[in-house]
Amino acid sequence: MTSSALALAPTVFRMALRSLRSNRLRSGLTLLGVLIGVATVVAMASIIQGFNRTVAESISSFGSHTIYVRKLKPDLFVGGFPDSLRHRPAFTVEDAASIKRMCPDVREVSIIGFIDAVTVKAGNRTSTGVQVIGADPEVQVVNVYDPWLGRFFTDEEVTHSAQVVVLGKTIREALFSGGDPIGKTVHINRIPFRVIGELEPKGRSLFFDPDEIITIPYTTLTKYFPPAEDAPFFVPRRGEYYLNAVAVTPERTGAALDEIREVLRHRRHLESRAPDNFAAFTEEALADLYRQLTGATYVVMLLISGIALLVGGIGVMNIMLVAVTERTKEIGLRKAVGAPRAAILLQFLCEAGVLTAIGGLIGIALGVGVAQGVRAATRLPAYTPWWSIAVAFLFSVVVGLFFGLYPAVRASRLDAVEALRWE
Repeated sequence: MTSSALALAPTVFRMALRSLRSNRLRSGLTLLGVLIGVATVVAMASIIQGFNRTVAESISSFGSHTIYVRKLKPDLFVGGFPDSLRHRPAFTVEDAASIKRMCPDVREVSIIGFIDAVTVKAGNRTSTGVQVIGADPEVQVVNVYDPWLGRFFTDEEVTHSAQVVVLGKTIREALFSGGDPIGKTVHINRIPFRVIGELEPKGRSLFFDPDEIITIPYTTLTKYFPPAEDAPFFVPRRGEYYLNAVAVTPERTGAALDEIREVLRHRRHLESRAPDNFAAFTEEALADLYRQLTGATYVVMLLISGIALLVGGIGVMNIMLVAVTERTKEIGLRKAVGAPRAAILLQFLCEAGVLTAIGGLIGIALGVGVAQGVRAATRLPAYTPWWSIAVAFLFSVVVGLFFGLYPAVRASRLDAVEALRWE
């Protein structure tokens, strides 16, 4: 492009805007495809990023850099879980003691059990469908289970299977209406427990309410709420538990994982070439699983957006070809008075780029509006990242320049004499 054409760029740009304003209806219809594509990208990216932030906050609320020791790693299994995974054993108290004793990079290990859908009653108030966590005092360090009111249970209470309970905020509000629950009695499936504390509120997330759980000693859980014979395979059998651990420092998490694997492999007498029959992982594995689940959504989003942008681009090319035909005599006159080919090319490229850029800006505003509307009307989170706005706008401009290039080149190559004779 010549320097003279570049010098004329501001004038050419203003001419392009005047041309678009003179054909408002046609321009508006042309940018619909680009608008829809951009709005789809921004709205879906906002909702998915909102989900991402919610998942990250949910995981971190139970402690960052936590190491989870489970029967299997969270993953997508098409057609269900294979029997080789279903029949894996869980872990024992001795496993936890060995890890703590033999893994120098492990700061603390916590024993975890659970039971779902119990009924908790205090006086004439009842809360149903509550999850009970069985744990030990070490869970305070591993999973940031800090008591906000009262205290947590002690090692002695764990040893004696004491009937003590620490409530979550949601359960406390449901049973005691904001009153002080410490020292009061609640019945868990008709078994009396003394309330000794309330956990620090963590806040409700999209998927569950971490404050809607109650915690008792894991020995008490085993004594009063043993797993049923027909319990799902992921529920540990009687005398078995899951383990959570945390490294001495976040930087030593990888070393702690390796040490835990070595200890458990030795305790399970696994040969050197045999695969692990357990899984030890961090919250990153949970995030990876979520990314697998949302990956398909991203593909669908890109497909829909791509089709809309393609349709919009074809519309831009069509309308620009029509514009070239309508303004053939104008192009001939400009060439006759000395307008360079580059100036003609630049004008039509500007028209196409500005047209799709306007569509992109409207689409961005619409996408953000849709995402925030969904957020206001439902519990779905929404967060619009700056990269999605930048990418959407960039693609809208690129679509205009790409599909407007052929009509612009065609206009710039018109012969001045032939153009002036055009009827």
